[in-house]
Amino acid sequence: MKRQKQGNPYLRGNTWTFIYYVKDEFGHRKQVRKGGYATKEEAEKDLKIYKAKVELNQIFVGSEITLDKYLIGWFSEHKKKLQPNTVNGYNGIIQKHIIPEIGDVQLKKLSPTLIQNFYKTLMDKKSLSAKTVKYVHNVLKIGLNAAVDDNLIANNPCLKVKPPKVPKYKSKILTKEQMKILLSYAKGSKYESEITIAVMLGLRRGEVLGLKFGDVDFDRHTISIERQVSTVRDDTKKRNETYYGIKCLKSESSCRVLAINSEIENCIRRKRQFIDSQKKKLGKDYVDNDLICCKENGEVLSPQTLYHAFKMMLEKCGLPDVRFHDLRHSYATLCIDLNVPIKTLSQSLGHSSTAVTDHVYADSILAKQELPDRISNAVFG
Repeated sequence: MKRQKQGNPYLRGNTWTFIYYVKDEFGHRKQVRKGGYATKEEAEKDLKIYKAKVELNQIFVGSEITLDKYLIGWFSEHKKKLQPNTVNGYNGIIQKHIIPEIGDVQLKKLSPTLIQNFYKTLMDKKSLSAKTVKYVHNVLKIGLNAAVDDNLIANNPCLKVKPPKVPKYKSKILTKEQMKILLSYAKGSKYESEITIAVMLGLRRGEVLGLKFGDVDFDRHTISIERQVSTVRDDTKKRNETYYGIKCLKSESSCRVLAINSEIENCIRRKRQFIDSQKKKLGKDYVDNDLICCKENGEVLSPQTLYHAFKMMLEKCGLPDVRFHDLRHSYATLCIDLNVPIKTLSQSLGHSSTAVTDHVYADSILAKQELPDRISNAVFG
């Protein structure tokens, strides 16, 4: 058998491997191999990427490298693949929790026991919730998976650690009487359209803020849900700053057309009249995005602004302190009580399948199924 000529990349068994060189913390040149590629072309492509990372000091090799140095280098590249909200979340976890507690630990000294104790410290001494600590676990696990791929450590110690169990969130539901009180209070207020649409259609907060007048078909009595307001990244700036802007919905199932009644239509017409008056008043200073729910000058309304306004409204109404997203749960629960078919409800909520709806509203669906038995027991003993 003819021996394969050495090169970079080179054939090793049935797969291709390449070699790249880096300097460790002491300035010593280290040789690193990375293999398992099916074709030479794939290996050559990754070789170029790894050489570029070395030039940018984004790859560290050597037993002395600490977790903080590795995570900072890894995240500077990894964040380019993430949504702005996720970037902010990852950065907060790394800078606020991981680096201050275990950032000075060398990668080679990370162990399941050390990491398990780290989680315990976050929960016992820092009083972080189980949900936050599990988020810490997920970020650390992803980062250390990359360290394994970069041949910095043989195994990921996070894989042998059990993150805390996150208790299932129990949403607070407004009754139909409470929903009526909220709608009555919101009528004629600054946020009438936002509250009315959320309660009557069960939309997510970002979906409410992303609605445009062009989405409404008054002849067919429908409204199209096609976009949302969320954080977007400004790639034109060096620091990749984020701000609230209009984005497409995450999945195809989230885009949907919903029926609307005269109450919703009249609410939208009232908002149209107000916006027309604002356009005349502000002239060129009005930012026309065609948005139904927006600032008084037409700009995108911050989800946080709506959240705080909603909380104040609940307090003034004397209603329970619920999240804005709980309006969606209240809508869905009312639909279940009214015997709306699960498939219809699933499509209305923009779920990918009825299985998602079944899972999220399992308790309400079960309670509804038990209702005939309860009535029977009450009547017949």
